[in-house]
Amino acid sequence: MAGLKRTMCSRCVKKVCSPRIKSGETPNLENAPDFCPMKLLPEVLEDVKQEYQKTDIKEFARQASIQEFECYEHVDGGLRTKNPRILELIQFAGKNNYKRLGLAFCGGLAYEAGLLTDILENKGFEVV
Repeated sequence: MAGLKRTMCSRCVKKVCSPRIKSGETPNLENAPDFCPMKLLPEVLEDVKQEYQKTDIKEFARQASIQEFECYEHVDGGLRTKNPRILELIQFAGKNNYKRLGLAFCGGLAYEAGLLTDILENKGFEVV
């Protein structure tokens, strides 16, 4: 595995990427850990920026932000979710006119995946 670039965001305690930065800003990577993907793979970030310029990707991101906005409500003490995640998924897929949804899961969640497949099929989706 010599030369392998391994990112590990789940192990990061510095969080130089948070709070979120504004569009066009670049985070200060001086304090980022050596395994930070922004340090290790800057070319990937550039590729992502180009990908986000595509019309279909912009529309997907726009729909995702609308979905997120609609699924939270302001209450005393902050924000809370209004809907279970499965309903969010169904709504988002509907907004994007998706008819077929892919489902990936580990063997330990096969039973739950079967339940989810039933729910999605009952809502008119083809599950693959």
